[in-house]
Amino acid sequence: MNKRPLYWLMLTLLLVAMSELQTMGMLPDMARSLGASTAAIGAFISIYSFGMAIGGPLIAWVLRQVPPKAALLGVVTAYAILEAAVPLIHNYWWIAALRLLTGTLGGAVFGLTLTMAARLAPTPDRIASSISIVLNGLMLGAVLGLPISHAIATAWNWQTSFVILGAAGLLIVLLDVRTLPVLPAASAQTTADELQQLRSPRLWSRFLVSLLTIGATYGAFSYFTPLLEQDAGFTSNATTAILFGYGLCTVIGNNLVGRYADRHAVTLLRIGHLVLASSLVLLALFAHLPWAALPGVLLVGLVGVTMNPALVVRVVEVSGAGNLVNTVHTSVITLGVVTGSAIGSAAISGTGDSSSAPAMWTGATLAVLAAGVLGAQTVGSKRRQMSLQPAQN
Repeated sequence: MNKRPLYWLMLTLLLVAMSELQTMGMLPDMARSLGASTAAIGAFISIYSFGMAIGGPLIAWVLRQVPPKAALLGVVTAYAILEAAVPLIHNYWWIAALRLLTGTLGGAVFGLTLTMAARLAPTPDRIASSISIVLNGLMLGAVLGLPISHAIATAWNWQTSFVILGAAGLLIVLLDVRTLPVLPAASAQTTADELQQLRSPRLWSRFLVSLLTIGATYGAFSYFTPLLEQDAGFTSNATTAILFGYGLCTVIGNNLVGRYADRHAVTLLRIGHLVLASSLVLLALFAHLPWAALPGVLLVGLVGVTMNPALVVRVVEVSGAGNLVNTVHTSVITLGVVTGSAIGSAAISGTGDSSSAPAMWTGATLAVLAAGVLGAQTVGSKRRQMSLQPAQN
């Protein structure tokens, strides 16, 4: 298998993932410059995520019969131009509008890169390994986006971060032109089949597992910084190092899951949900103990968002690897991020903001629910197979 195109797709996704979190690394600078509160600037992340969740499928629908390479190049070009345009408008609401649009384009990029990765797999049983290579961009972007944007804003200003990422986007477009293969556009029949699949309860049941799994992870991850610094007592520098360690664990876990997910997706998800729930319970009970908080955070890195390749394989099993379904799946995952973080925040606020433990309990609960839905699916699948056996005989 020629992996070179997959690595360029990984870089393309890396750009989008870094852009999603860049404002988090520049909160104070942007707040002072725009005369807004830090909470208002923090809302840019939610606005971006909302654009991914709602707008991504709309763009996928508009581009449904455009060849995937041409669609990806067009979307990334528009993304890079809008990203670089942010510093030109010194107004909070106009910047919010641009973040909404870039989020919309980002959702489309996510779906298109995964679709191309699946189609570039040499055989159907190599889809997960292809997708896991591309998803490394998501894992690395989530880790690098915040510290790099923070470093750029510190060395120059927050506007420079947008200009650099916009320029990087245009450079990636030029590289993608040379390296990505031309694949045929989806036919009208394929699009009709995807729309039919989106009416399937089985597909939405698998989407639900994705939402709960990613919600469980982000319901906790969103509050790892206060947990490590305020509950466990780590210094700011130690917390930064631990979060980098978390990011390294996500890359390792993603590649391990991608290697085996094609044949063992259900088993990997069962193990992942069990370890994720156990790790979050450990953090909820013993977050005040550094020796417990450190391994708990790293374990969440190994088994949290790293279940993505297995989740994608479960979706592909019932719907194929079409762009529309992949983009809707991306939207569901994004909603999981938003939902998990929101429930975790509500849990912490409801207990007086004294500890991050309630967010860990929230994540553990969502992980158990994900395991329950997965269990119901596998039982239902076995019953369907048994009911078909007499007919086949």
